[in-house]
Amino acid sequence: MKYSSVTEKFLLELTPEQKWELICGGVRDDGESADVALLLGTRPEIAAERALAAAELYRQGRVKYIVPSGGVKWDVGNGEMQSEAEYMSAILIREGVPPSAIIIENEATTTKENMIYGALQINRKTKFYGDKRVIIVTSQSHMKRSIALAKTFLPRMVRVSAYPSFPAETREEWLKNEENLRLLDSFIHLTKGLVDHGIIEDEELNI
Repeated sequence: MKYSSVTEKFLLELTPEQKWELICGGVRDDGESADVALLLGTRPEIAAERALAAAELYRQGRVKYIVPSGGVKWDVGNGEMQSEAEYMSAILIREGVPPSAIIIENEATTTKENMIYGALQINRKTKFYGDKRVIIVTSQSHMKRSIALAKTFLPRMVRVSAYPSFPAETREEWLKNEENLRLLDSFIHLTKGLVDHGIIEDEELNI
């Protein structure tokens, strides 16, 4: 069965664990290095988790540059509004990543735009002359869809790797949260919509 064949009846019959596998299954760090990591923005508490993962990737010496991407502004405390990219950049610097290694992308408002505007910033810095790999840093539950969009909207010669940030909770704890369960359903619908519109490739469901 492929994503294009998913129906509401099919989703209703899935357990939370099966939905998790549908969205997160097969997401792994492949251990590769690259010139650039593209760090995808979101609301502050999740963006912080992703930024810490990107900082760890830099400390491992596996990337030269990090592109925090996201132009949506959030209240990050005391009424201060910052874009996702600015907020994540501040965390990266606090975690020891030098400002010279950070390339802020402050325009994107969707995952698709993360790839498009991120590619523009990467091109301006490296022109894709060196290593042709980009490591996507985002939440585990966001990664499969992000990788699919990266393969569509980054330059075709670019190889794409994943470095997922994991929630503080275990999978079992995460799946006990009703909001997270609704997110899984939302992510499945979003992915199916992208497949149905021909934006990303259809795939076999391994559940």
